[in-house]
Amino acid sequence: MSQCPHTNTSVIAHKLQSFVLIVDGCIDWSVDLKTYRVLAGEPLRVKCALFYSYIRTNYSEAQNAKLRLIWYRNKGDSEEPIIFSGHRLSKEGDSIWFRSAEMEDNGFYTCVLR
Repeated sequence: MSQCPHTNTSVIAHKLQSFVLIVDGCIDWSVDLKTYRVLAGEPLRVKCALFYSYIRTNYSEAQNAKLRLIWYRNKGDSEEPIIFSGHRLSKEGDSIWFRSAEMEDNGFYTCVLR
């Protein structure tokens, strides 16, 4: 199983308090883009692009290989690991759940298999 270095996910706020979520993933170092839209206050599930259905690995295989899925949020020039409190934002398997997407969720999100 080849490992991708990371995938980026960004939440972009618009004036109507809706969000555009752009997810890019990699397989053999190529990039895939996917867009989600959500209104402020609505739930949103973001699946790590490493596990899109056409990619050659899945979350169970990664776990069996003792790999961990880690999510980061980019802030400026740095990436900070996400601490999942379970209230508004939680990690469930291969996904992040925004229970109630808000403007403060703006930023780039990265999932990494290690």
